[in-house]
Amino acid sequence: MIHVDPSMTDEEFLRLFEKGIHAQWGTDAIDWGLVETIPDAKKEALGHLITPVYLGEQTAMLGVSSVLPMILTGGHPEPALYLASMGLDEARHFRNLNHLYRVLGVEPLASRRLPEMWRYHARLLQKHDPVQWVFGILISDLFAKTFYGGFADRFPDSVVGRLSRRTLQDEARHQAFSDRYLNRMLPTMDPDAKHELLVLRDDLFRIMERLGERLRGSMEVLDWSPEEFLTELWDDTEKWVRRLGLVSATEV
Repeated sequence: MIHVDPSMTDEEFLRLFEKGIHAQWGTDAIDWGLVETIPDAKKEALGHLITPVYLGEQTAMLGVSSVLPMILTGGHPEPALYLASMGLDEARHFRNLNHLYRVLGVEPLASRRLPEMWRYHARLLQKHDPVQWVFGILISDLFAKTFYGGFADRFPDSVVGRLSRRTLQDEARHQAFSDRYLNRMLPTMDPDAKHELLVLRDDLFRIMERLGERLRGSMEVLDWSPEEFLTELWDDTEKWVRRLGLVSATEV
């Protein structure tokens, strides 16, 4: 797993790592004011809807720590280098959402009320395979992108909108990492292994459909619906599935 002096020749991963280093930021980069513009009912709904993302940021930190050794063992130091910086991004998102709950004066849903999130993240690491995890993380990043994008649209002039827009920049960088890694690994995989990625996609969406029903009431407070959310996420995911060559345009 550990090499004293590994050859670092993949310039695309190295540039992405450097971009991530220069793009680091913290809680002091956000203006945490203008909370009073959000009605109490919407604050409570936000507290519920942020919960899946909040849990996702924490489990992403754990996922990075689990997958890093697998990627290093496979002899890929450059993507491992980027993943180390991605772990810091996830930790920052977790820290910021933790602070946002205090600023809003609301609490996340109790974990027992969102059992789908535990099933979701258990499914991501079920195969103990880095390619499966990165593909699952790509879907998770699109999941976060859809949530943060919805928050930014609905609360553009509040702390929620500002934090969401800044976080979306990190999510875009994570998608770029998944794109680079999967485009390098997919040509080495047989058809059955590629099909397993589509099975993972379908499993994750089934879990998210149940999650959407559980969050329906809170979403409706924000003039949102699980169907609208999942349609946007599915369309985004299928663009990536076609882009990665997992299916042709006629198969979707």
